[in-house]
Amino acid sequence: MCVKPLIFSIFFCSVCCLTVQAQRADVVPEQREGFDAFVELLCDVAGDDAEAEWESEQMEDLYELYCHPLNLNDLDEAQLSQLPFLTQVQVGDIVDYAERHRPLLSTGELMSIASLGYAERRLLQLFTYAGEMPAKRLTLNDLLRYSHSDLTLRADVPLYTRMGFADYPASTLAAHPNKVYRGSQPYLSARYRLESTKHLEAGFQLEKDPGESGVDYWAAYALVRHIGPLDVLAVGDYRLMFGHGLVVNTASGFGKMMMLSNVERMDRGIRRHSSMQESGYMSGAAATLNLSSRWRVSAFFSQRRADGTLLTDGSGVSSLKTDGLHRTFLEDSKKGNLTKTDWGGNLSWQGRRLRLSATAVHTRFSLPLRPQHSTPTTLYRLYNAAGTDFTAMSLAYRYVAQRFLLSGETATTADGGIATLNMLQTELGTHRLTLVQRYYSADFVSINGKTFSANSRPQNESGIYAGWRHALSRRLTAEAYADFMYFPWLKYQVSQSSYGFEGMAQVTYAPSEPHLLSLSYRLRTRELNSEQEGTGPVPLQQQTQHTARLFHVYEPSAVWRLKSTLQATLVRRDDTGSRVGWAWSESLSWRRLQWLQLSAVLTWFHTSDYATRLYTYEPSLFYTFGMSALYDHGLRGVLLAQVRLPYRLDLLARVGWTNYFRRTTIGTALDQIPQSHREDLQVQVRWRF
Repeated sequence: MCVKPLIFSIFFCSVCCLTVQAQRADVVPEQREGFDAFVELLCDVAGDDAEAEWESEQMEDLYELYCHPLNLNDLDEAQLSQLPFLTQVQVGDIVDYAERHRPLLSTGELMSIASLGYAERRLLQLFTYAGEMPAKRLTLNDLLRYSHSDLTLRADVPLYTRMGFADYPASTLAAHPNKVYRGSQPYLSARYRLESTKHLEAGFQLEKDPGESGVDYWAAYALVRHIGPLDVLAVGDYRLMFGHGLVVNTASGFGKMMMLSNVERMDRGIRRHSSMQESGYMSGAAATLNLSSRWRVSAFFSQRRADGTLLTDGSGVSSLKTDGLHRTFLEDSKKGNLTKTDWGGNLSWQGRRLRLSATAVHTRFSLPLRPQHSTPTTLYRLYNAAGTDFTAMSLAYRYVAQRFLLSGETATTADGGIATLNMLQTELGTHRLTLVQRYYSADFVSINGKTFSANSRPQNESGIYAGWRHALSRRLTAEAYADFMYFPWLKYQVSQSSYGFEGMAQVTYAPSEPHLLSLSYRLRTRELNSEQEGTGPVPLQQQTQHTARLFHVYEPSAVWRLKSTLQATLVRRDDTGSRVGWAWSESLSWRRLQWLQLSAVLTWFHTSDYATRLYTYEPSLFYTFGMSALYDHGLRGVLLAQVRLPYRLDLLARVGWTNYFRRTTIGTALDQIPQSHREDLQVQVRWRF
């Protein structure tokens, strides 16, 4: 089902009419320092590359919401539920207050809501504003008046040459065609978005990754909301989340610390796909109808090409490829090798305290999935998705009482796999307690499932999570969690059933308006195969990682902002001993007359190896997440300049520089840089109209 060209035709014909007459006030944030501080608190202090990629997707969605804040005089519960720091009780209180006291004149009126603390009210100023109150009956003039658009163009230019772009003789390339990338070095992207009140959204995005030839990825979407009984209609590329995500969740989620507020999120429904993520979304059409005040039904259909590694005889696919990279002839040979078709629906009932939600999804691949697991090192793939057709069904529930909330979902597959997720949260004065139980059998295969889990999919895992949050005072907050995990079947680099543990504690203190202090500590243990070779069964060794982070933000005036961050990590394994790493960052921001802003960061890092890498947050461009993984020994610097130009144009330029003290090359294979330093230039232009 190819609907993207139709979307382009429809809204390109209407965009000009909408945007020429748009008279909406500019509420897009001018600076992002407050958002940066919020993100640094939100991110875990340590993790792996999969967690960093997950957080990047989350923050891209969240930053888009930051750039397009919600009008308190024109919002509903579904829109406000996108904010991860709000509980469902707080969301309901805000919506009720806004409905009773409209029109609100400023976000300061939220101080009257008893369930909102100082931290939540301060964060709400980043994502909401008090704008005009649209007419009760929507007309074409209202769509024109309240519409706004933005177009963002971006180019990343590396100031070095990777080995994949080196010049080789024709004879060498004839013998080894995958020795070079097919395309040019720069990264290029374009993003357009049109929004009018809460009723209409449309947009598209284009992207070319470094090494790809021409525009390799494009997506488009159009959403209509709240028109009569139609709650939402999506055409083009979209994302879904029903229940708690055991059966279908192609949207982003948040980390374990945010579960302290976000535990009860359920049935987020249909959303646009507006990111540069090239996999994990639907393409087709989806709709939700309000049958009555209690009953709601949703249906969706999606069909899109997927990347996969074909077996030598062409009879199936050994693995799916999800990184979206098609730089070499080998990578390009995996592009669009099979078709993925999804269809299904959801039926929900909402009572005064109880909500029930039933979901069913069927997925079909045009070629069978045939994961290879014939050797001891690949036996962990035994329960990976295999075949062409997959069906999953679930029943989710949520019960809200005065002081506690009980929520969960239980799912099964056509092959008999079982998964269940159950959560309890209670408020005891200023204390918030959270308990999460999960069990995902090894044979539970959910192609589109993504939920609370230590793995990338809800499979082969059981565990108990306990969290606590306490507002000790108006400006002092403490929160912590502990997560105990068990994996009954094998995993990558784990040849037996294994255990794991993860715990984290964080204290945030704002002694006065210019200062913000945060101290975090995280402990993570897991069992891995021993690195020492031997005969017989491979023994498991416990790896323990301690990571701590301290950062201080100081804003002496509206012009200056300073931030200091210190991180340290200790990784210990029984068979290889201890390794350490640390990083120290200093950040400075300066802005002048609302038209110029400069930000600079310098980080000194020293780690034993890649296992002791540390993730640091840096100032970045619009719609991007500036997280860097630093390891080895060296210096990292970033300089970002933002200039406000006439005609509502923004120009951003970012220079990143990394110098290693004890290396002669950076990276491996085609990505290798034959020198000890690398410099990157990023340029972005945004036009709001």
